[in-house]
Amino acid sequence: MVLTGAIKLRSQLHGMLAGGYFAVILINCGLSAATDTEPETTANVLVSVAYFIMMIIGMVHVAFLGARVRAEHFHRHPQPRVYGTATPRTGHVRYPNHPAGTGQAPRPGPPRRSGSPALSHYPPPPPPWHQPGVDPALARARWRAGRREEARKLQATQPSMAAELMIGRPDMPGRQYDDGGLVDVNHVPAEHLARHLHIDRPLADEIIAVRDVHNGLSTPEELIVYCAALTPEKLATFRDRLIFIPR
Repeated sequence: MVLTGAIKLRSQLHGMLAGGYFAVILINCGLSAATDTEPETTANVLVSVAYFIMMIIGMVHVAFLGARVRAEHFHRHPQPRVYGTATPRTGHVRYPNHPAGTGQAPRPGPPRRSGSPALSHYPPPPPPWHQPGVDPALARARWRAGRREEARKLQATQPSMAAELMIGRPDMPGRQYDDGGLVDVNHVPAEHLARHLHIDRPLADEIIAVRDVHNGLSTPEELIVYCAALTPEKLATFRDRLIFIPR
């Protein structure tokens, strides 16, 4: 087993250790045969103890090599993530990359609890960053734009799920859903407005003051009307990242 692991890992060190184990076994067998006819002596006890210790060390070494071989295998052959699209009424998931469009997942997942609502939204696969002829920066920008559109639809159709996913709230810790960089103008603090919209802190403070006076805003045009420091040209640079969730 040690020799097999050494071959798979291409490790000269583990190969030498495998040879050492083999040599120790041969020596131990020779000593056992030489002392077998003699009565129980200290030499016999020492040979038995040494053999037992070598067995323990060998088992630990084999377990370590097995973990290394598995880790190396998954590192060289990563398993792709599978995304699907669910039917809103039935919750039946369709996997577009699966052969024959059967709608069956390539590997079984955990069963859904009875009575729990069927998810009607699954994230799309990530964009092809490094395909020939595709600019990675442009591909990522288009992908994030698609994520923003998807998040807006979630907010409009399923506001409770959108609240659970913390759409538009980059200030909230523990958020896992990628909404493409949306910023909720009605709830995000000033420092996060300035950071994620790439605006000056005085303008972010003015937006906070305006939304507090009017108990929230609803359209980007209201920012132009109420914020003296905001120009239409400046608004156009981050308009696509704004979302206005009612208070």
